[in-house]
Amino acid sequence: MGHDLIKYEAYHEVFDDFHLWLLRHFFVEQSRALENAQPSKDRTQLRKFFEDWDWLCPGVVVGTDFSLFISRSHARWELMFQLLQRAGDRIASFGDDIPLSYLEEHINLPRLVYCTGAHSTKPFLVDIGRICKLLAKYEPI
Repeated sequence: MGHDLIKYEAYHEVFDDFHLWLLRHFFVEQSRALENAQPSKDRTQLRKFFEDWDWLCPGVVVGTDFSLFISRSHARWELMFQLLQRAGDRIASFGDDIPLSYLEEHINLPRLVYCTGAHSTKPFLVDIGRICKLLAKYEPI
């Protein structure tokens, strides 16, 4: 596996590409839940932002520039934090590990990633915290 960046404004952080792919799943899942609970243009765009992420090959995850969604909008910035909280809560709901059965059903990709065991939730929760810190570096007015 490789590494790729999450970008936001003039800042960036390096992440494991598998972690980005797994996080994408939970971001899409939770953005759909937000959109279904209270439909809005911003919530639809939030879901589309995460659905557009693509893992082309090891070390190449595209679509991860958060500036593209937030667009210097304070409301969208707050919505992103709401989504990150929900995704973190969802991951934490598994306890210490995300079970292999869940990963096989939702994460595995032919020729790119094949999970063979459960994965600890801790590194993914840490990654969500890192994304929050990155986004906190620039708060739109």
